[in-house]
Amino acid sequence: MIRSLSTAEDALLRQQVRIDALANNLANVNSTGFRQILTRVAEKTDPAGKGGVAATAQRTPAGGDRSGAPLSIQMDHAVDIRPGAVRATGRATDVALLDNGFFSVQTDAGERYTRAGSFVLNSQKQLTTPSGELVLGTGGPITIEGNSFEIESSGTVIVDGNNIGRLKVVDFDDATRLMHQGANLLEAPVDMPPKTLSAEEVVVAQGNLEGSNVDPVSTLVSMIEAQRAFEIQTRITSTEDEMLQKAVNNLPSVR
Repeated sequence: MIRSLSTAEDALLRQQVRIDALANNLANVNSTGFRQILTRVAEKTDPAGKGGVAATAQRTPAGGDRSGAPLSIQMDHAVDIRPGAVRATGRATDVALLDNGFFSVQTDAGERYTRAGSFVLNSQKQLTTPSGELVLGTGGPITIEGNSFEIESSGTVIVDGNNIGRLKVVDFDDATRLMHQGANLLEAPVDMPPKTLSAEEVVVAQGNLEGSNVDPVSTLVSMIEAQRAFEIQTRITSTEDEMLQKAVNNLPSVR
């Protein structure tokens, strides 16, 4: 009976993490360049007894596994790198990536990455994200001073007919391992450095934006399924708890 309670608790934790991820995806269905979060179950034994390395939900059952090491119940996440739909905006500072890669931006916490190309010019004529992070070129921040500018498909920035630099577009060995950091920015694990793409590997469309890759209908259906599964496990946990209480109360007293 104790084991069945533990199993139900594990299922509740997993469904809760899944619901949180799906809710976050739905909230960003209209966010430019958003990459949805996918979840999966991973069970790992930690010989050191410290639990999972990046567990979002975990529990250590009494007694651990057969080897005596605690069992870490985890819900791993992965970033879905499939592209979103591209739409024309006509704004010169809007850019979309039509192939692999991510724009690089400079934040207070270091370099971060995004597919959201809805950029603006600040008071110093620097290209930034809407929240103020500097958009990086291969030679540093991009400053646009002139009467007109264009961004070529290679990411090269032309101001008044002069080449002033190229957008820094990077990619990763396994982009699914990137981590959401808020403000539509992604952070790379320390063991996965970015690789700057060459002009031939980049396809940029000025005056366009890439949308979110969240499918609202399928995501909503998945969320309903996860909520129902959560409710079922809640009822199972409640029933098991009642049975345990009755068993304890009906045990003959020892005199």
